[in-house]
Amino acid sequence: EVSTGPVVDFRSREYISKAVDVGMVPLLYPGHFVDDFIDWPKEDFKRANAIEVNEVTRKWLYPSGFYTVVRRFSSKEEKRRINANVVTPNVFNGFAALAFENRLNVFHLHRSGLDESVAFGIAAFLNSSRVDEYFRRFNGHTQVNATDLRAIKYPNMERLVSLGKLAKTHGHSNQAIVDGLLDS
Repeated sequence: EVSTGPVVDFRSREYISKAVDVGMVPLLYPGHFVDDFIDWPKEDFKRANAIEVNEVTRKWLYPSGFYTVVRRFSSKEEKRRINANVVTPNVFNGFAALAFENRLNVFHLHRSGLDESVAFGIAAFLNSSRVDEYFRRFNGHTQVNATDLRAIKYPNMERLVSLGKLAKTHGHSNQAIVDGLLDS
Protein backbone atom coordinates (compact mmCIF):
# COMPACT_ATOMS: atom_id res chain seq x y z
CA GLU A 1 0.00 0.00 0.00
CA VAL A 2 1.06 3.59 -0.50
CA SER A 3 -0.39 6.59 1.33
CA THR A 4 0.37 10.28 1.65
CA GLY A 5 1.99 11.20 4.96
CA PRO A 6 -0.82 12.14 7.36
CA VAL A 7 0.85 15.01 9.25
CA VAL A 8 0.12 18.44 7.77
CA ASP A 9 2.60 20.63 9.63
CA PHE A 10 0.80 23.98 9.41
CA ARG A 11 -2.34 22.34 10.85
CA SER A 12 -0.35 20.56 13.57
CA ARG A 13 1.87 23.37 14.87
CA GLU A 14 0.81 22.85 18.47
CA TYR A 15 2.05 19.22 18.40
CA ILE A 16 5.34 19.50 16.49
CA SER A 17 8.77 20.61 17.64
CA LYS A 18 12.32 21.08 16.39
CA ALA A 19 13.58 19.56 19.65
CA VAL A 20 12.92 15.93 20.51
CA ASP A 21 11.47 15.78 24.01
CA VAL A 22 9.92 13.10 26.22
CA GLY A 23 6.56 11.96 24.88
CA MET A 24 7.53 12.68 21.27
CA VAL A 25 8.43 10.53 18.26
CA PRO A 26 10.34 11.31 15.05
CA LEU A 27 8.51 13.39 12.42
CA LEU A 28 10.07 12.86 9.00
CA TYR A 29 10.19 15.38 6.16
CA PRO A 30 11.81 15.07 2.72
CA GLY A 31 14.75 17.12 4.08
CA HIS A 32 15.65 14.30 6.46
CA PHE A 33 16.63 12.08 3.51
CA VAL A 34 20.04 12.59 1.90
CA ASP A 35 20.96 10.04 -0.81
CA ASP A 36 20.90 6.63 0.90
CA PHE A 37 20.95 8.07 4.43
CA ILE A 38 18.57 9.51 7.01
CA ASP A 39 19.76 12.69 8.72
CA TRP A 40 17.61 12.82 11.85
CA PRO A 41 17.31 14.77 14.06
CA LYS A 42 18.61 17.56 11.92
CA GLU A 43 20.32 20.50 13.59
CA ASP A 44 19.45 23.95 12.20
CA PHE A 45 16.55 22.44 10.25
CA LYS A 46 13.77 24.93 9.51
CA ARG A 47 11.18 22.16 9.93
CA ALA A 48 10.24 20.09 12.97
CA ASN A 49 12.03 16.89 14.00
CA ALA A 50 9.39 15.45 16.31
CA ILE A 51 5.70 15.22 17.06
CA GLU A 52 3.98 14.84 20.41
CA VAL A 53 2.18 11.54 21.04
CA ASN A 54 -1.35 12.13 22.29
CA GLU A 55 -4.97 11.24 21.53
CA VAL A 56 -5.09 13.60 18.53
CA THR A 57 -1.79 12.58 16.91
CA ARG A 58 -1.83 8.83 17.64
CA LYS A 59 -3.88 8.14 14.47
CA TRP A 60 -1.08 9.73 12.38
CA LEU A 61 1.67 7.44 13.70
CA TYR A 62 3.16 4.32 12.13
CA PRO A 63 4.92 1.64 14.19
CA SER A 64 8.69 1.65 13.87
CA GLY A 65 9.82 -0.47 10.91
CA PHE A 66 11.08 -0.43 7.34
CA TYR A 67 9.22 1.90 4.98
CA THR A 68 9.86 3.20 1.49
CA VAL A 69 9.16 6.92 1.19
CA VAL A 70 8.88 9.08 -1.92
CA ARG A 71 9.01 12.85 -1.97
CA ARG A 72 5.74 14.28 -3.29
CA PHE A 73 7.34 17.28 -4.95
CA SER A 74 10.33 17.50 -7.29
CA SER A 75 11.66 20.16 -9.59
CA LYS A 76 11.96 19.75 -13.34
CA GLU A 77 15.73 20.27 -13.01
CA GLU A 78 16.24 17.19 -10.84
CA LYS A 79 17.74 14.05 -12.36
CA ARG A 80 14.67 12.02 -11.38
CA ARG A 81 11.07 12.98 -10.72
CA ILE A 82 10.63 10.09 -8.31
CA ASN A 83 13.06 10.11 -5.38
CA ALA A 84 12.63 7.09 -3.12
CA ASN A 85 14.38 6.40 0.18
CA VAL A 86 14.20 3.71 2.83
CA VAL A 87 13.33 4.35 6.46
CA THR A 88 15.31 1.95 8.64
CA PRO A 89 14.27 1.49 12.27
CA ASN A 90 17.85 1.34 13.60
CA VAL A 91 18.17 5.11 13.02
CA PHE A 92 15.32 5.61 15.50
CA ASN A 93 16.36 3.24 18.31
CA GLY A 94 14.10 3.58 21.30
CA PHE A 95 11.12 5.00 19.39
CA ALA A 96 8.12 2.73 18.99
CA ALA A 97 6.51 4.91 16.32
CA LEU A 98 7.26 7.38 13.52
CA ALA A 99 5.30 10.13 11.80
CA PHE A 100 5.49 11.14 8.14
CA GLU A 101 4.80 14.67 7.00
CA ASN A 102 2.40 15.30 4.13
CA ARG A 103 5.23 16.00 1.65
CA LEU A 104 6.09 12.28 1.69
CA ASN A 105 4.32 9.25 0.23
CA VAL A 106 4.77 6.13 2.37
CA PHE A 107 4.82 2.49 1.21
CA HIS A 108 3.57 0.28 4.03
CA LEU A 109 1.76 -2.97 4.78
CA HIS A 110 -1.55 -2.21 6.51
CA ARG A 111 0.02 0.85 8.21
CA SER A 112 2.95 -1.25 9.44
CA GLY A 113 6.49 -1.66 8.20
CA LEU A 114 7.56 -3.69 5.17
CA ASP A 115 9.97 -6.57 4.93
CA GLU A 116 13.45 -4.99 4.79
CA SER A 117 14.30 -6.41 1.35
CA VAL A 118 10.94 -5.35 -0.07
CA ALA A 119 11.43 -1.77 1.18
CA PHE A 120 14.88 -1.59 -0.45
CA GLY A 121 13.57 -3.28 -3.61
CA ILE A 122 10.74 -0.78 -4.04
CA ALA A 123 13.14 2.14 -3.51
CA ALA A 124 15.64 0.80 -6.04
CA PHE A 125 12.92 0.10 -8.61
CA LEU A 126 11.39 3.57 -8.22
CA ASN A 127 14.83 5.22 -8.50
CA SER A 128 15.53 3.51 -11.85
CA SER A 129 15.80 5.25 -15.21
CA ARG A 130 13.00 3.05 -16.55
CA VAL A 131 10.51 4.30 -13.98
CA ASP A 132 11.68 7.89 -14.42
CA GLU A 133 11.19 7.67 -18.20
CA TYR A 134 7.74 6.15 -17.75
CA PHE A 135 6.73 8.74 -15.17
CA ARG A 136 7.93 11.70 -17.25
CA ARG A 137 6.13 10.35 -20.31
CA PHE A 138 2.76 9.88 -18.61
CA ASN A 139 2.86 12.55 -15.90
CA GLY A 140 3.40 16.15 -16.97
CA HIS A 141 3.72 17.68 -13.53
CA THR A 142 6.36 17.61 -10.81
CA GLN A 143 4.07 16.34 -8.08
CA VAL A 144 4.18 12.62 -7.31
CA ASN A 145 0.87 11.54 -5.79
CA ALA A 146 0.09 8.24 -4.09
CA THR A 147 -2.38 7.61 -6.94
CA ASP A 148 0.47 8.00 -9.47
CA LEU A 149 2.58 5.51 -7.52
CA ARG A 150 -0.29 3.00 -7.38
CA ALA A 151 -0.64 3.17 -11.18
CA ILE A 152 2.93 1.97 -11.79
CA LYS A 153 3.36 -1.73 -12.65
CA TYR A 154 5.81 -3.18 -10.12
CA PRO A 155 7.94 -6.31 -10.39
CA ASN A 156 6.60 -9.37 -8.59
CA MET A 157 7.44 -9.86 -4.90
CA GLU A 158 10.24 -12.34 -5.62
CA ARG A 159 11.97 -9.83 -7.94
CA LEU A 160 11.49 -6.96 -5.44
CA VAL A 161 13.08 -9.06 -2.66
CA SER A 162 15.99 -10.02 -4.92
CA LEU A 163 16.47 -6.41 -6.04
CA GLY A 164 16.22 -5.24 -2.42
CA LYS A 165 18.94 -7.60 -1.24
CA LEU A 166 21.27 -6.24 -3.91
CA ALA A 167 20.26 -2.63 -3.22
CA LYS A 168 21.00 -3.00 0.52
CA THR A 169 24.57 -3.85 -0.39
CA HIS A 170 25.13 -1.56 -3.37
CA GLY A 171 22.82 1.40 -2.68
CA HIS A 172 19.28 2.26 -3.72
CA SER A 173 19.62 5.84 -4.93
CA ASN A 174 22.67 5.93 -7.24
CA GLN A 175 21.22 5.96 -10.77
CA ALA A 176 23.97 3.92 -12.44
CA ILE A 177 24.02 1.29 -9.69
CA VAL A 178 20.23 0.97 -9.63
CA ASP A 179 19.99 0.64 -13.41
CA GLY A 180 22.72 -2.01 -13.32
CA LEU A 181 20.86 -3.94 -10.63
CA LEU A 182 17.66 -3.91 -12.68
CA ASP A 183 19.49 -5.18 -15.76
CA SER A 184 21.13 -8.05 -13.85
